[in-house]
Amino acid sequence: MVNIYLFVELIRAASAADVAEHIKGMSLANCKFANVVVLSYDKLVAQLDCSTPEDGTRVVLEELPKVEGVVQTNVIDVVKPVQH
Repeated sequence: MVNIYLFVELIRAASAADVAEHIKGMSLANCKFANVVVLSYDKLVAQLDCSTPEDGTRVVLEELPKVEGVVQTNVIDVVKPVQH
């Protein structure tokens, strides 16, 4: 398991709330968006939980750019949770 924290920038014409809902509802094979939060009219933060780092890379590089309104996605952090 890996948690990927993202900063997503949107075009001005996009509705941040609509884009956030679209991202939350995306059907992804080995990943899911645990949380997507609207920061402002053109910025979102999201937590993407994936089975492997490679699955996360695929979502960030191949799936998010296809979402209408998304201009840029920055990876803030990647965390592999430790099981105790």
